[in-house]
Amino acid sequence: MKQEDKLQQLWEKIKEDVFAELEPQTIELWISPITVKELKENNVVFSVPNKYFSNWLISNNYLEKIQKLFSKHLGQPIEISFEYQQELPSTQQEIAKIDFEYIPEKAFVQQESFNPDYTFENFITDESNRFAKAVCETAAKQPGTAYNPIFIYAPVGLGKTHLLHAVGNKMLELSKKFRIAYITADKFVSDYISAIQKNSLDAFRSKFQNAIALLLDDVQFLIGKEKSQEEFFHIFNILFDNKKQIIITSDRKPHELKGIEERIISRFEWGVIADIGRPSFELRLAILKHKANKQRIYVPEDVLRYIAENITENIRRLEGAFINVVTKSLTENIPLTIDTVKEMLKDFIEPKPQPVDIKKIIEVVAEEFKLSQKELLSKKRSEMLALPRQFGMYLAKVLTDLSYSEISQHFGRKDHTTSYHAYLKIKKLVSTNPYYSQLVNRMIEKIRQ
Repeated sequence: MKQEDKLQQLWEKIKEDVFAELEPQTIELWISPITVKELKENNVVFSVPNKYFSNWLISNNYLEKIQKLFSKHLGQPIEISFEYQQELPSTQQEIAKIDFEYIPEKAFVQQESFNPDYTFENFITDESNRFAKAVCETAAKQPGTAYNPIFIYAPVGLGKTHLLHAVGNKMLELSKKFRIAYITADKFVSDYISAIQKNSLDAFRSKFQNAIALLLDDVQFLIGKEKSQEEFFHIFNILFDNKKQIIITSDRKPHELKGIEERIISRFEWGVIADIGRPSFELRLAILKHKANKQRIYVPEDVLRYIAENITENIRRLEGAFINVVTKSLTENIPLTIDTVKEMLKDFIEPKPQPVDIKKIIEVVAEEFKLSQKELLSKKRSEMLALPRQFGMYLAKVLTDLSYSEISQHFGRKDHTTSYHAYLKIKKLVSTNPYYSQLVNRMIEKIRQ
C-alpha cells in the first residue's frame, strides 16, 4: 500500500476517534472537506478549503487531539500544517478592496434594511437547523467562494428570513461598503415589471449584477412568472460566473418547485441544499427563554414549558404566542400560571394528534415487511433487514420528537449517524419513488390508528 493511502486510512480512523460526538451535519460541513495530503519527515500536511477550517479545528480544541493521535500511530512526534486551497482576505482593509466603488449606493440594500435583531448570534440551533446556519455563516464570511449557491428550504416561520438577514448583517459587519441585493421573489417580479414599463432594465439589472451577494427570499413566488424567470436566470448566471454569493430560500425542495424552469432548478442544485426541520421541544423552550431574558421578563419555567409543548408548528407562531401571553399579563395584570396561560392561548393551540410511541412504529414496520421485531432490531446487516430498519428510523424521526441518538438506541445502534443517514436515504426514496411514498403513507396510517 502506498504511503499516501496508508496516511489517508489513518486519517479516517483518527476522524472516527476525534469527531464521533459531532452531529452528521457538522461533520459534513467542517470535516469532510479536509484531506490529508502528505507526510514530510515529522510534518503531516492537511489540505483545507481556507483558513476558516483550520481556525475551526484550533478554536474547538481538535488540533491537539489530532496531533497526539498521529504521533501515537506513527511512533514519532508529529507537527501539523495546513495548505490552503483558497486564500482569504486577512484584514478589514483587504476585504474592502473587493467592494465596487463605482456602483451608486441607492442601487443596493443599505444596512438599515436588515433587521438588527436577526443575527447568527441569536439564531438558536439544534439538529433541525444547525447545518443551514453553518453554511450561511461561512458564506457570509467568505462570499462567493465557500458554498455557492446555497438553497434553503423550510415551511413558513422556521427561520429562513432570519438567516438571510443574518448573512446581510455579518457581511456589513465585515465591510459597511458591501453592496448586497436582498429581495423577495414577489418584489423581484414587481420591480422587473416596473423596470419594463419605465424602460429602465439596465438599472434594474445592475442592482443585482454588481452586488457582492444576492439574497432571494421565497423563490416559490417566481412560479408561473415566465418572463421574470428568464431575467432571473441570466442574473443568476452572471453572478455565479463572477463568484458572487447567491442564497435562495423556498418553502419547498428545488424539484418540488413545479412551474419554475428546469434549467433554473438545476442551478439551485449546483451548490449546497439545506433544509430546516420542525423545531424540537428543546429548541422551542430555548427560544422562549432567550426571548424572556432579552426582554427582561420573568416567566415561570412551567409556563414556558407549556407554551413550548403546545405550539409546535413553527417558530413564528411560537413567538407570537409568547408575545400574546406577556402582553396580556402586563396590560391586564394577570399572573402567569398554567391555568391563565391555557385561557390566553386557547385560540393558538389546536388539538394535538395522539403521541406516537416508537414501539408502535417498530411493530408496524416489522408487520409491513413480514419480519419479527427481534429480526428488525437485530445486529444483522443484510439488505433484507437493513432497508426495513431504515424505514423505521425514518418514521421515528418524522412522527416523534426523538433525537437521532435516541432513535439509534431504540434500534440497537450506538451511533447517531446511523439513524441520520437512514433518514436521508428514505427521505430521498420517498420523494423520488411513488411506490415508497405510498408505502410510508400506508405505514403512517397504521401507526396512527
